[in-house]
Amino acid sequence: MKKSFVLLLCVLVCTMLLTSIASAADDVKKVAIILDPVGVNPFLTQVVDKFAEVKAAGTYPMDYSVIECADDTAWAENIRASVEEGYDLILVVGWQGADPLNEVATQFPDKAQYVIIDTVCDNPNVKSYIFKPQEAAYLIGIVAAMVSADAGKPEGPFGGVHANPGQGSFEWRYGYMEGIKSINPKVTNDDFIFNYTKSYTDAPTAKELALQQAAQGCVFINAASAVADFGTFEAALEKGFYTSGQDFDRTSPDNPNIITTQVKYTGIVAGMIIDEFFATGIQPGVVSLGLKEGVVGATYITDDGVNPRNTAVLTDAIVAKAREAADAIISGKLVIEVPLEEEYMKQ
Repeated sequence: MKKSFVLLLCVLVCTMLLTSIASAADDVKKVAIILDPVGVNPFLTQVVDKFAEVKAAGTYPMDYSVIECADDTAWAENIRASVEEGYDLILVVGWQGADPLNEVATQFPDKAQYVIIDTVCDNPNVKSYIFKPQEAAYLIGIVAAMVSADAGKPEGPFGGVHANPGQGSFEWRYGYMEGIKSINPKVTNDDFIFNYTKSYTDAPTAKELALQQAAQGCVFINAASAVADFGTFEAALEKGFYTSGQDFDRTSPDNPNIITTQVKYTGIVAGMIIDEFFATGIQPGVVSLGLKEGVVGATYITDDGVNPRNTAVLTDAIVAKAREAADAIISGKLVIEVPLEEEYMKQ
């Protein structure tokens, strides 16, 4: 009888342990992160790194998969497959995923929770996080105007090698232009030169465009084409003009001509999403983040730099002026609303 009791007790304990393990496994939430090939693009690496950090810390019972989209068709396929495979949270990073996410979230509203970063998905089941890059670009414009003035060219021309033309990316150009005009109201739209790589990775094209702008007399060329910016950086070092990076501090002791960076902290946004998902569940809607929330900014202006500041070019006077503008934006005294590009460029 005693042996039978002990055996029965062991069976009960084992059953309880197995049930507990199964229950714990059921509590682990699965997250799908769907995005472009990550590579070294800081806009994407910050998101992935934040999930890795939270996972390693054991903050939440979470597993995640990084699902890269090699081409346009892959977005729809990967988003739909993630729902079918039972992921609890579908996080899409990039405007390319807006339309397929809208379709899937409409068709399967209760199968998962849905979030997109960097564009608005007009769907009642999706939470969209967007940025105010025009606020940070305004600070870069102030830097560009004052650096050019110190070099004897207060009226430019002012350059910009950006990824794409069109209204969708105009906020980068508009903030930059308005920041320059705030320093020198005599500057007109004709004093700007913008060219486009039409790629986030084509550094050779960025370099060639930057060299052309340098030949036209640009002292400062705003780089806004993600990883392709390395081409503009290389041209700056060769030709002596000054430039700025994007998304993550791109200053370098090997290239003193990169004097600041227009930062965008997608990692902070990823942390917000994780916390909300586990605290209350995702609350659909649109959230717009800027300087006030600490999600965009400029190196040495709103954020410390990884490297020492090139004080010979980015002087204390320039930093003070840009910080004054940043404070005005954060307080709401200065509001930068992006108009239609077509109307603005007619001025």
